[in-house]
Amino acid sequence: MERAIRQETAEMLTELLFRFYSAGQRQPRVSAGPKVHTHAFHVLYLLAHAHEKRLSLSFLLTELQVTKQQLSKLLNELEDLGFAERVRTGRDRRNVLLQLTEAGERYFVEREQAVADRIAAFLDKYPPEKTDILHELLIQLFV
Repeated sequence: MERAIRQETAEMLTELLFRFYSAGQRQPRVSAGPKVHTHAFHVLYLLAHAHEKRLSLSFLLTELQVTKQQLSKLLNELEDLGFAERVRTGRDRRNVLLQLTEAGERYFVEREQAVADRIAAFLDKYPPEKTDILHELLIQLFV
């Protein structure tokens, strides 16, 4: 694939992703309740996919590219909402992990499902043979 077409394809997929996320946030089933900003949602995503639903604070600092102060404010927000909690591990009280709570997992899963529902409704407009092609391409991308 020529570089210009590859870049245009990437930009179109990015736009599509943002449209679906935005539309998903307006879904009635998820529009009620607290809203979190992008970094907080990113943390919930990372926690939801992490082993044992917990991550080290140093990993989050590196992943989010934020300062310790910014991360602390973000974690306070997630804790205040009941979506995550800091847990100390072992005897060294300095070793702290962030763990996803049941409420945080429910919040994330609801939003994830809302976006998936929105995408499915969008794909319903197209014939099965076209969605089959997209499905095969996505499988290749995820391998």
